[in-house]
Amino acid sequence: MPRARILLTVTIAMAFVTACGTLKKLIPGHTPTTSLSSVRVAAPPGANLDSATALDLVFVYDTNSIAMLPKTGPEWFAQKQALQNGLGQSIEVVSLQVPPATVVDPARMPKRAGDAVAVYGFSDYLSADGQARCDITQYRHAVIWLAATQIQISEGR
Repeated sequence: MPRARILLTVTIAMAFVTACGTLKKLIPGHTPTTSLSSVRVAAPPGANLDSATALDLVFVYDTNSIAMLPKTGPEWFAQKQALQNGLGQSIEVVSLQVPPATVVDPARMPKRAGDAVAVYGFSDYLSADGQARCDITQYRHAVIWLAATQIQISEGR
C-alpha cells in the first residue's frame, strides 16, 4: 500500500508541475505571453525585389519595452545596437539573412520564447511596403512569406 501511495503522490506532483505554465496564465494580473512555438520563413524567387532580406525576430519579455521599439525595419536596423544595449535582458533578437528561393524551417527560437509578451519581425526590405514592423505574437506556428515587395504572415501546420 505505501508503494501505491508514493506512486500516486509522484503522479499528482508531475501533473501539477506540468500544469504550472497553464496555471500561471490564469492568475489575475498576469501578463499574457505568446503561444508561438515555431517560425518558418519562406522567400520565393523574386523576394524583396530579388535581394537577400535581413530579418530580425525580436522577442520582448517586458511590456514596458514594447513602447521603445520602432515601427519600421529601417528604424530598427538604424537603432538596433543601441536598443539591444539599452533594453538588455528585456529582449532577445534572432537575426536571419534570407536570400530569394530559400526556406528557413524552423527558424531558431530563444529558450525563453514562451515567456515573451510580444514577438515582432523587422525586415530590411527595399520596398517601403515591406518595411512595417510585423507582429507574430498571436500565432502558434507563424509562416513569414517574404514576397516581392511586402511581407505576409499566416498560420502554418
